[in-house]
Amino acid sequence: MTKHQQILTFIEDLAIGNKVSVRFIAKELDVSEGTAYRAIKEAEAKGLVRSIPKVGTIRIEGVKERQIEDLTLREVSQIAEGVVICGFEHLDRSPNKFIIAAMEVESMGRYLEKDALCIVGNRRDAQTIALEHNASLLITGGLEPDEEVVALARQKNLVIIQSPYDTFAVTTMINRALYDRLIQKELILVEDIMVKDVSFLKPDMTVGDWRILSQTTDHSRFPVVENDMTLVGIVTAVDVAGADVKTLIKDVMSVNLFLVGRDDPVTHISRIMVWEGWEIAIVSDQGKLIGILSLQDVIEAYQQVQKQPQFGETVDNLVLSGFRYVDDAEHLTIEGEITNSMVNDYGSASCGVLVTVMNMAGYIGLRKKYRLDAITENFTLYQMQPIAVGTEIKVTAKLLLVAKKHCSIEVDVTVNDAVVAKGLMTARIGDKKLVSETSL
Repeated sequence: MTKHQQILTFIEDLAIGNKVSVRFIAKELDVSEGTAYRAIKEAEAKGLVRSIPKVGTIRIEGVKERQIEDLTLREVSQIAEGVVICGFEHLDRSPNKFIIAAMEVESMGRYLEKDALCIVGNRRDAQTIALEHNASLLITGGLEPDEEVVALARQKNLVIIQSPYDTFAVTTMINRALYDRLIQKELILVEDIMVKDVSFLKPDMTVGDWRILSQTTDHSRFPVVENDMTLVGIVTAVDVAGADVKTLIKDVMSVNLFLVGRDDPVTHISRIMVWEGWEIAIVSDQGKLIGILSLQDVIEAYQQVQKQPQFGETVDNLVLSGFRYVDDAEHLTIEGEITNSMVNDYGSASCGVLVTVMNMAGYIGLRKKYRLDAITENFTLYQMQPIAVGTEIKVTAKLLLVAKKHCSIEVDVTVNDAVVAKGLMTARIGDKKLVSETSL
């Protein structure tokens, strides 16, 4: 473990609320102040510490993965235009519930719980009982809490926020912020669901090392990296089958990787994984391993997404959900039914939907059939007949021309072998996200 990693581990082990300074780290771990400074900055970027004006750098709770409708106390204070009186180091917590103290003190106990946020005015008794139940306070009306209340909050490591607005206004503002998040449709990115703690092998390791790692992790696919985490290949159970335990990993590994970026949308990546049969996507940043994404991760993510009302399916996925491959040795062909959701007011296939199907068939054909990665530049629909709802259609993509940077694909839609629509797709060829021998 390097000194830099030792410092990060040391910081992670510190109690929440402890102060962290360059001089403290340098003295405790016997490292230079420059090394300590760089490590503290990285710890801040990872959310382990936070620099607070007039307070210093404090060890804080790491920012946890949260649902889209969660708000942190820091966000609540910003929404309510509040002033944080105490608990600066705990502002990244998310309240598990909001409670309005609009009841008798005797009745509040049944609603209060740990990590809740109690919205209250100048009722000292209500403020005290909320803190005794380990709930933070949002005090409305611009009223300052008593010193005893602040002392109790500090003793229990709780947050007190003071807002200039009345309780109704504050509640409305928070409710609006939650509502905006719920109705907002966001894309899931690779970074949101990728596995960051990745097991890997190095080229000079052996098949025996693969077997030990496979037994330890119950996995069979591992990225292969150099000492600086630069990706050079992947090794699977198929690659090591029949190989001697002393065989080097570099002699059996495959250099054919499916590389994705942390900011790539999962919808797009999942479509490629399904259509092209990739079980594993390697997440890289400038050629270095930062994570891994399995098809199972994608499936589980979408199972969770379906429980969230603010998330919806993309148009492309909805349109293609009922289509399937046709065994065609010469061209890429898919087939499916024109459903009720795909028709116009006249009961026939919508032009936009049909173009979407034809364009996606061309794209899939380029990727799966012809191993080309391209972006559509133009699509011309120059023949179309009405296609009734319930009709089974067959969509075939035929590669016509491949130039250095462009290609042309003809896409036909047939019903019972009769052409009912025809289009021409032109696309710009891009770099494939695959590691080939020429790039190693």
